[in-house]
Amino acid sequence: MTAEGDNSVLIQKVAKERLAMFKPQATTSVSENVTTTDQLINLIKIRENSLFSELGKALKAAGREGLFETWMLQENERIQSAGKTYGERIVADEFKSVVDGTEDSTKEVLQNLLDLHLLSYVKDNSAWFLTQGIISPDQAKQVTAEFDELCRVLTPQALNLVESFAISDEMLSAPIARDWVGFNEVDNKGELDLF
Repeated sequence: MTAEGDNSVLIQKVAKERLAMFKPQATTSVSENVTTTDQLINLIKIRENSLFSELGKALKAAGREGLFETWMLQENERIQSAGKTYGERIVADEFKSVVDGTEDSTKEVLQNLLDLHLLSYVKDNSAWFLTQGIISPDQAKQVTAEFDELCRVLTPQALNLVESFAISDEMLSAPIARDWVGFNEVDNKGELDLF
């Protein structure tokens, strides 16, 4: 993250590195029910493949002469989307691996959290999936309905889920956010433990 808290530059680097070694992810045809874990991950892979393929074609068409302008000015939104989608796919694959390897009572809640995360991604990008003809309006409605249902299912467990991370109050907010006047009374040279 940059000093300003902006991840755009890092996402550009991720997209550049991924594009350099890009090989399309194996996907399956989209089934009628797109709300299963495997279908949701499949949708992310389809989007990742499409975004990186389109980006590669645009950069190739620009040639060496137009590479900078294409990368920085014309394809920035696709670059950001491709980089983020790649990250989402990695998270999805790793999260699924953890859920699949879990054999205790937490498996169900972890599965619900994974599905909620995947549904959130597809829901947030439903316009892209719809305009590309990958899902139908009815399937987009399925995603929203399942997202809403999982929110209802997980709501009673929300406090326990948050507490399971054991995140202290100190980690939840920066010292400057709690008392910015006090924080700036002395030159703490960026050290937070003095505050």
